[in-house]
Amino acid sequence: MIKIEGVVEDIIYKNEENSYTVLELDHEGTPIVCVGTLPFIQPGESVIFYGEYVNHKNYGKQFKVSSMETKEPETDDNIIAFLSGGLIKGIGAVTATRIVERFHSDTFDVIENEPDRLIEIKGISSRLADSIQNQYTALKETRSIIIELQKLGLSVKEGMMAYEAYGSNAPYIITRNPYRLMDDIRGFGFEKADALAEKIGIEDYRDLRIQSAIRHVLRQAQQSGHTCLPGRFLIQRACSFLNEDEDEIAYQLKNVVDSGYVSESVYNGTEAYADSSAYFAESYIADKLITLSRMLCRTEANERITDEVIEGDDSLSDEQIRAIRMAVREPVSVITGGPGTGKTTILNHILRILESSGVMVSLAAPTGRAAKRMEQSTGRMARTIHRLLEYGANPDDDDDSGFVNFLRDEDNPVEADAVIIDEISMVDIYLMRSLLSALEPGTRLILIGDADQLPSVGPGNVLGDIRKSGLIPETTLTEVFRSSGNIVLNAHRINNGEPIEYYDTGDFVFIETKTPQETMREVYRQYISYHEKENVEVQIICPVKKGLIGVFNINHEIREAINPRSVDKAEYKYGDTLFREGDRIMQVVNNYGKAWYILGKSHILTSSSGVYNGDMGEIRTIDHDERTVTILFEGEKVAEYSFEEMGEIEHSYAVTVHKSQGSEFDVVILPLWYGRSDFLTRNLLYTAMTRAKEKLILIGKRSTIDEMAANARNIHRFTALDHEMKRINEFGHSLDYSDSEGYDDWTDIFPEEE
Repeated sequence: MIKIEGVVEDIIYKNEENSYTVLELDHEGTPIVCVGTLPFIQPGESVIFYGEYVNHKNYGKQFKVSSMETKEPETDDNIIAFLSGGLIKGIGAVTATRIVERFHSDTFDVIENEPDRLIEIKGISSRLADSIQNQYTALKETRSIIIELQKLGLSVKEGMMAYEAYGSNAPYIITRNPYRLMDDIRGFGFEKADALAEKIGIEDYRDLRIQSAIRHVLRQAQQSGHTCLPGRFLIQRACSFLNEDEDEIAYQLKNVVDSGYVSESVYNGTEAYADSSAYFAESYIADKLITLSRMLCRTEANERITDEVIEGDDSLSDEQIRAIRMAVREPVSVITGGPGTGKTTILNHILRILESSGVMVSLAAPTGRAAKRMEQSTGRMARTIHRLLEYGANPDDDDDSGFVNFLRDEDNPVEADAVIIDEISMVDIYLMRSLLSALEPGTRLILIGDADQLPSVGPGNVLGDIRKSGLIPETTLTEVFRSSGNIVLNAHRINNGEPIEYYDTGDFVFIETKTPQETMREVYRQYISYHEKENVEVQIICPVKKGLIGVFNINHEIREAINPRSVDKAEYKYGDTLFREGDRIMQVVNNYGKAWYILGKSHILTSSSGVYNGDMGEIRTIDHDERTVTILFEGEKVAEYSFEEMGEIEHSYAVTVHKSQGSEFDVVILPLWYGRSDFLTRNLLYTAMTRAKEKLILIGKRSTIDEMAANARNIHRFTALDHEMKRINEFGHSLDYSDSEGYDDWTDIFPEEE
């Protein structure tokens, strides 16, 4: 690590939200551009920076700061620059000059210890003098704490976050237990906390380390979709992770349960453990679903209207009629079925009945694209679930537990008599918990989805567990209507374990290739041909990210063809990814606080906040002076990103199957030239195929497709929602229980996945 020393000459750029700063440092008479997270830095300060030199594509050599030390300015000019820099409100350049001309090198001593003397300066009242002292004292304290935290091993940015979490006690709290940072600092994982603990040499190091590692294993399991783990498996994983004795892990597991961070339950006589946030989410969902299902709907559907609507459409199948009657009669119901089974027809009939009966209905889906599709098929407004729940809190208030702060909750419920959710298979336990918390008793809830699609990216198996419980009325649609095309028919053949029928024309086209290279060339050729057609949205969907025909390489190849480098297109490299004006991108994390607006010809038509995982857009401008990127989402919403936020987006000429969930595209290109793998499953193929509205083009080798279609293995998730529902149904609302008999035994499934 390199050390440089000097005086801050000028602040070139500063992001007030995250303190990212570009400044010019006078280092022994030589100007050096320095960049990094540098809170409270001011012109005129003497600083010591630690870091390394980097070469910026457009701006050349820069010094990237990882940690710093500061000391008060010493010369009159530097003191004036510091005071007038903006950190101390009420002091401008004129007032700062007057103060320094009176007190010179004693300025800071006067401000801190004799603030009454500031009244001698023209323009400074007694009240302003007190304010200046308070601001300077707070600034000095904060900076000293940040520096102290840096000495412990935190970066400046992490130090700022720790200070915001713990205040002036941050160093004391962290030295007692650095593993607390895992809970209180976003993005601070076990490895960082463990390295910090070892460096500090804390008391009870081994105990805290094991307990924190247990929680880390459970959180890692959530990233794979699990909400809990069997005790034996959790202990084995923790042992492997820490190289510790099983008895010690088991002993500390009891301690971490006693602390409340981990919950212990018993399913089929097997102990299961969950991060408490996941446990309480599933318990809440179970409790609320059972409660809602037992209540009378606030506004009932009119039976006469129901009969008229059903009898007025003689094309309805018996399954569809059962689904409609169930949905309008039951307080909570589930409708599942694949493409071509008439879910849209059912939804429209349900809406006609409910609305004609005076029932106020709200429609929602997990993603913007799914909500838009719902809106188009019903002719009624549909929103994302996040919009329905009105996200409006400070995004920094959200924690790593998965819970999000919404304005709609138990105290401020959604204003609707009925809520209909489409694509329910995509909803994880945390979003489902938030949704149910905003539904007051008597609200009708209708859940619609495709049970054969992949489960949610987040933890849980909400739709699968609700169905498995057998406690919520459900209609499964199995009849495929004759008007369905070959995409739909082949999708159902896959689910039924029947051979696919291959075609070289029509809506389902298979192009056989002999090598991965030939596959890539054909993907390229097909994409270019459809990209050039107006009003046709073409999307490449891949099962894998890496390799010649993986998402990363295809994105690079297609981007260079569609949007090649040009002198009039700005670029910015974030990590290993080069972004360019005109690039097609996808948001890959939820950013609830991201502001956006829709611009009319001369003014902003509307504005709001929230850009979500899966939203697609195009990079419009890259501004290196302001260090910002402007992105147009969905052809209308404009959002501005700082360079530091570019990790939230990826190129989207090609996306993974998981990222395509909830979306439909006019044309889907699906390259499949891979070796046999347990990961390449039937429901992965089914989910990818059913993203195509008008045309599906499979490119690759027939054996890959046939093997995927034959691989009915579902990657098991350890979840407990169905058990919680059965327990609450049988024993009531107490969270202290022993399971009843008759549940599926899941204790031997997980080893098969490994």
